[in-house]
Amino acid sequence: MKAADFRVMVLEGSARERGQAHGEALRDSIHSLVGEWKENIYQDLRMDPDQFLAELVQETHFIPTIERWTPSLLEEVQGIAEGAGLDFNTIFARQLSDEEPWFRLEKKLGRSWGFVENCSAIGCNPRGNAPAIVAENMDTPAYYDGYQVLLHIKYPDSPLEVFMFTIAGKINLAGMSNAPLAICCNTVLPLNYAKDGLPEDFVVRGALEQADWNAAVDFMCRLPHASGQNYLMGGPERVICLECSANQVVEYQNAANVERVWHTNHPLINDDCSIHEQRLERMTEQEQATWRDGSGARSNTHARMNYLNRELRQSNDALTVACIREHLSSHEAPVCHHSEQKITLGCLIMELGDPPVLHLSPGPPCCTPFASHRF
Repeated sequence: MKAADFRVMVLEGSARERGQAHGEALRDSIHSLVGEWKENIYQDLRMDPDQFLAELVQETHFIPTIERWTPSLLEEVQGIAEGAGLDFNTIFARQLSDEEPWFRLEKKLGRSWGFVENCSAIGCNPRGNAPAIVAENMDTPAYYDGYQVLLHIKYPDSPLEVFMFTIAGKINLAGMSNAPLAICCNTVLPLNYAKDGLPEDFVVRGALEQADWNAAVDFMCRLPHASGQNYLMGGPERVICLECSANQVVEYQNAANVERVWHTNHPLINDDCSIHEQRLERMTEQEQATWRDGSGARSNTHARMNYLNRELRQSNDALTVACIREHLSSHEAPVCHHSEQKITLGCLIMELGDPPVLHLSPGPPCCTPFASHRF
């Protein structure tokens, strides 16, 4: 994406009003992106996309869970649908960043694993005058490029503000609040999922709407998770990795360097993988060799992890924004993607100081300028 084409939108008012403003302002982009998404579904499944999305909504029980844990976000999604002039099922399913892919796998009998996320996250604790940092390359299908947007969300009757990097029509990819809190997420496909859990997009936004660090961590540990995910979270005093699955939340700690943590897309500590193991039993030996760790032949999760291990494990120096940018721009592994199939849609480096700062590149960080955003 060209920097001149990148949009920053301020959203204010009630949840429904924020969603309506989002949908109206980005209507053309939302319609275009939904069209590409539905074509991708058809090419993958050879199934009517609208029928697939109807089954996704009908055969899962996400909405009651959202109504319990993050009801205002459901209002926001309804507002996006109204503003964009699209049906609720389509816009709601668009929020299911990790749930729609594993639902696809079920439709394909758990044998064809065509969807692989490749996100890399880095975090470091505060040290001296250097603040805590949470950073991530958000890697997505290449057709998402051109639809990036930064939402600056202001809440009524509250000092809370959120920066949310996302695409047109979606409430979340990754972001930070002025608490300050920051959270980014890596798909961990082998971990167990649940059709009645809280979807990942709602988990992230719900955590960022908490008043402080302790409330956010408590929120993450209490809620039922819909999808296997690693959440790298940060507050003013520390950063943590939480590997979350349908049945457990486990903190991953880096024994080699306790002041830092990094993660890619395979489980490091959470062993709640029974669905994946059952799927493996249905595969041929060749398929098992490819998918034993859940990453697949098209993923480079271990290569990226090996690169980050080598670069980040030994040094005792405080990590700087420039240093993190260099690592997330690396073409080794590669950490930074720009191919016909995948792209690093954006790179977020979130400093949790006073004041907090979001350094954002709306594209591959190796070649896309960063801009700094402050509340």
